[in-house]
Amino acid sequence: MVNITKNIFKQALDLSPVATVIIDFKSEPQAVIYVNQAFEALSGYDAGELIGRSWGKLTEAEAGPEESAPTEGKLICHPRLGVAEHLIFDLLPLYDGPGTPRYWIGTERRSSADELNVGDAERDALLSVLRDARMHLRRLDGRDSATGVLNLRAFDDLLQRDWVMARREKRSLAAIVFRFDSFEGYSQVYGRHAADACLRKVAHAITGSLRRAGDLTARCADDRFIVMMGHADEQQAADLARQIAARVRGLAIHHPRSAHDRFVTVSCGIAAMQPGSPLSPADLLAAAESSLDAKDSATGSLTA
Repeated sequence: MVNITKNIFKQALDLSPVATVIIDFKSEPQAVIYVNQAFEALSGYDAGELIGRSWGKLTEAEAGPEESAPTEGKLICHPRLGVAEHLIFDLLPLYDGPGTPRYWIGTERRSSADELNVGDAERDALLSVLRDARMHLRRLDGRDSATGVLNLRAFDDLLQRDWVMARREKRSLAAIVFRFDSFEGYSQVYGRHAADACLRKVAHAITGSLRRAGDLTARCADDRFIVMMGHADEQQAADLARQIAARVRGLAIHHPRSAHDRFVTVSCGIAAMQPGSPLSPADLLAAAESSLDAKDSATGSLTA
């Protein structure tokens, strides 16, 4: 029997044209732990907006006792799609051992394509159109289409605003640049779709570590994210950077071509300054990038 690794199954789910979601049956609340790209394209949600959220609050599925788990869920598509659309899912149990189920897997039962009675080819074409339209909407919305965090243009606009406010209030701003270590090698091994899925996990780890309303995350390059912290000094930024680096390493995503670790890790550069003449927001970002370059030369990746 051919030995298929968990990573192969994960890639198959990521690339499947059938919208798929996995819910942790035992968590409280019963939370979404995985969605694939087809789910994102058809629902209008990004993975980062769904992972960790209560399935019951997202759908009309009622959480009940284990012996009467729901067999169907109806999710309302995100308003950003501009249509009043529902996705209906069949829910089946998954077991990690004998006894009661640990997870549910939900697969799309009916979508717009099904209601139009189109064939597989037409359905795939419709899915592609929906995905392209969603990416366009994300760009207009100021979001990165692959990860759901802010894109660089939207981030720059908010940084300019916060820079002016910080200068007026005489407080410092901090920036942290995170770089996915050996991203090109990861893409070569697993392919672009799997790399994008991994980037979404890294983005979720970053955004999930932010606790203050004024903190922002954006994707600033193929392999880079940037975090802006309002009213923070360099030590506070360093503390957060270490926490995020540990959280990313804790995802335990295998990386066979990393020069730093056997799992996916991030390197980071940190800078903090109080706005004032002749400084500009670009100076803050340049200082964070310089810090990243200096750490690379001296010690390599910052990991827990």
